[in-house]
Amino acid sequence: MAPHHGVAGLVGRTSNTRAIIDSILDPAAGGAMVCGAPGVGKSAVADAVLLHLQGRVVPVTIYADASLKEVPYGALGPVFREHLPAHLDSPLSVLRTIRSALRSLAADAPFPVLVVLRDAHHLDQDSSHLFGQLALAREIRLLVLSTDAGTQPEALNALCRDGLLTRFELAPLIRDQIGELCRQDLGGLPSSGCITFVSDWSRGNPYLAKALIAHLRTSGALIEQNGVWLMVCAPDSAGDVLASQVKPILMGCSPAGRRAVEVVAMLGCIPTAAARLLLDAVGLEEALQARILSYSRHHGQDRSCLTIEPKVYGEAVRDLVPPGRRAEILAWLRESPGGRELLHDAGVINRVAWELSLGYPIADGELVATARLANDGYSPRLARQLAAAVTSPDFTTAARVEAARSLLDAGDTDAAAAEIRGTMDAAADPQTLSSAALTEARIALQRGRGPEGLMEISDRWTVIAQGLQQHAKQASQGATILHCAALSLAGDYAAAIDGLQRVLGDTPVPSRDTLVAQLVLGEALGATGCTAAANDLTQRAVAETAPGRMLAGHYRTVIARRAALLVQTRDETGFIGLVRWHEQHAPRPLHYFGGEMTSLEGVMDVRCGRITRGCALMTAGIEELQRSDPELLLPLVLGAAAFANQLVGNHERATAYVADYRRLQHRGTLPQRLVSDAYIAAAQSWPEVSPDNSLAVLAQADTARAFSLVHAEAEVLELLFLMKYPLPAERFNDLAGRLGAAHADVVHLMAEVSVSHDPALLMAAGARAIDARRQLLGAECLARAAAVYGAHGEARAQRAVLQQVRELRPTLGGIRTGAISDAAMEQVVLTQRELEIARLAARGASSSQIATSLTVSRRTVEGHLYRIYLKLGISGREELSRGLSAAGVPE
Repeated sequence: MAPHHGVAGLVGRTSNTRAIIDSILDPAAGGAMVCGAPGVGKSAVADAVLLHLQGRVVPVTIYADASLKEVPYGALGPVFREHLPAHLDSPLSVLRTIRSALRSLAADAPFPVLVVLRDAHHLDQDSSHLFGQLALAREIRLLVLSTDAGTQPEALNALCRDGLLTRFELAPLIRDQIGELCRQDLGGLPSSGCITFVSDWSRGNPYLAKALIAHLRTSGALIEQNGVWLMVCAPDSAGDVLASQVKPILMGCSPAGRRAVEVVAMLGCIPTAAARLLLDAVGLEEALQARILSYSRHHGQDRSCLTIEPKVYGEAVRDLVPPGRRAEILAWLRESPGGRELLHDAGVINRVAWELSLGYPIADGELVATARLANDGYSPRLARQLAAAVTSPDFTTAARVEAARSLLDAGDTDAAAAEIRGTMDAAADPQTLSSAALTEARIALQRGRGPEGLMEISDRWTVIAQGLQQHAKQASQGATILHCAALSLAGDYAAAIDGLQRVLGDTPVPSRDTLVAQLVLGEALGATGCTAAANDLTQRAVAETAPGRMLAGHYRTVIARRAALLVQTRDETGFIGLVRWHEQHAPRPLHYFGGEMTSLEGVMDVRCGRITRGCALMTAGIEELQRSDPELLLPLVLGAAAFANQLVGNHERATAYVADYRRLQHRGTLPQRLVSDAYIAAAQSWPEVSPDNSLAVLAQADTARAFSLVHAEAEVLELLFLMKYPLPAERFNDLAGRLGAAHADVVHLMAEVSVSHDPALLMAAGARAIDARRQLLGAECLARAAAVYGAHGEARAQRAVLQQVRELRPTLGGIRTGAISDAAMEQVVLTQRELEIARLAARGASSSQIATSLTVSRRTVEGHLYRIYLKLGISGREELSRGLSAAGVPE
């Protein structure tokens, strides 16, 4: 049995624990039966229950054991102590002795005896019958811990059927609960990839999750960086602790059962029909009964595949299969028709990696092709291993390109640059040339060479392509697309759009190059305000990332750029839809490594006013992007994070992000650079903004306007609004006309109130902004209205509006701007005495009763109540509950 966690490790079981306690204390019930797989947390729950019930029950723990299952009353030794029954073959004699022993243990305590039966599925029938009798007679309460329902002795199951025991099934932890467990064990913020990896591999089993976290740390697969725990690679093994969990299960199987488990582990999963034809039926059934093999849902069909669950057990089994046996299994599969089909279904990457690990000879062409597939599938370590095995000069260049790609994906830009050098000139086919050129382009951007670097690579690509003779046109098309991407990066969007449209017009038959051209065109159109066309083109690219489609190998780029466009245009609905797509369709490594989606989700949260959540997401995402940023999103995320952290008072972190931004060699796309520079300028003196910083932000807005980057301009103008920079309404209205109706409403709103001192107009604008899910903008408008009321001496109206701002705190966090200042918000903060009086009054206590309770005068209570009503923006007692609730104060 897996060891228990202890109370400190209890996560996600609060409701279970409370319900079990209620069942134990319920006079009409006899206790609770807690069922679940080993390691799911039964012992931790029991420990929490016993801790809570200290002084209310007398606990007696019985540890059942598989070796004593056939021994009558074998588990009862600790209860008998020196009072052994005179006749063990007499149930009545044993019953009397147990009763006496329990009375002795309880002594004169006025509490009932709670018998805790751990591993009750191993309890012998005689003991279970005995405890059933005692429970029926209400002489004891029971807390039964057992594996899955149905494995317990009949006497205990009968108590559940009769309603004397309430059965509780402990389900695996969901992903968010695994995240909490990771935070608890690591003592820091786990990245999204870390949480997903642990959740996937443990399948929500707390014991396995904790063991896996420990192994990831000791193996170096999980590292801490600035308080964030990052997955940097998949572990080479499941670790000794988890292997020790699996080994007894394997050793308990017959040779046929073990063969079935090993074959499934090596292949990952096997269709049920094929498994029943290929594997020994008795051995297969034995492994299913041992619960190391299980049926899984595949392609929408129940029980269609056999696999090992949880996933970490499959990894542990693979670790335990010695090389000789792996070679034997591979040879056996290759020699049988059904086995060859299974190898084919397992995928070329798995097969070639398996053969490579066993020393099988593999053709260099196949090694290169498989390395390319591994890189496309975001497995850079495997791609590097495969590329390193290539020896033929005919394939050396292609292998070097794949090695460079893998190094770049792993975040080692310098090593990738050294590996890729000279490969474009040596490329003998369009695919190798294209991969080499694009890898060089990515390195150039990482090193800040910008449009000029891309132009130079594009020109060289074109010249080299001419030497490929019959492949010249195919090879040069990619160079043209890269040239257009450089034009976009330089801000020449008209030329870029024209060039891309010509590429698409010249190639009516869709190809991978034309689909990439559509993606780049969509970005250019989106930046300049053609949002509908941009959405159509980038969404089509997303559809082409499905397995087997032409952009499957470009999944990360397509999804990141589509997400960046949706953030740029603040299309929250579209972004949520893309996140769901990503959760369902992304290659698994992208759920574990790479911070693009986490980071952009954080930026979108900040732009929609979910500041606290956005800061947490960006904190984790930034550390992942610091390690590897293939889509050049780090500048945007650092800028947004610096500003957002200043908003909520995390000045030290904001300052660190500003410094990180200054050290970057690249700045991303032009719209992203302008917005990021504006955020960085604002963050340097927030909330008291200096004139120099205001002018720096204004300069970014003017540049965006000059390049017709309407969404970037809108973002920067909103920032200027928050900075109280007095822009004329005409500037906002001009932008609204260029944005189009779908995006103009909020810009019109800012135009109406940019320099307004009308509190009613400001309040209406705040309400409209909040309805449009622009919480930060709405809160700012409301706070400005409150300031106007205060200047006019209308204290009650001022506090009522500030109370509305305070109601947004769960979303916004403790933000501060020029209008939402400490001085303003302190006006609606209740003192401790006011809180006491407000709670009593909300519960119906009269002023006299409150005065007596707190030993103050009635007049003092009335004075406090007046100030409470004023701060909460309400008019009397009948509104107290609502006012306290709105202020986030529990009654």
